[in-house]
Amino acid sequence: MQRTMQSDAAVFRTSKTLAEGVEKMTAIAAKLPDLKVTDRSLIWNSDLMETLELTNLMPCALATIVGAEARKESRGAHAHEDYSTRDDVNWRVHTVSRVDGNQVALSYRPVITDPRTTEAEGGISLETIAPKARTF
Repeated sequence: MQRTMQSDAAVFRTSKTLAEGVEKMTAIAAKLPDLKVTDRSLIWNSDLMETLELTNLMPCALATIVGAEARKESRGAHAHEDYSTRDDVNWRVHTVSRVDGNQVALSYRPVITDPRTTEAEGGISLETIAPKARTF
């Protein structure tokens, strides 16, 4: 899991590496039911801890790589080399991932653009938090 995420879903990514990574992670996650804890000790059981950590991180890794592969833009610290610019028209949304075993279903919900508190009420100016392109 770690090697796949580091090689195929790194900060600098392409459509090809992300697609390969989704395929690899789906295959890796399919093997999770075969995982067994052999160490039965109750004190300092690193085998159990690593197994619990893996079962917790696997759905996160799947959601991350599938969501990244679906987005066709560069945003924030994640540079998609095939899509070098932001696409606020199509991708200024929150990605909602539902992971079931090794399958991921994606849906999207809009970003809230209207403030709940006005500046007069102590809210933040929209100009302060307006989206802008990376310049570095």
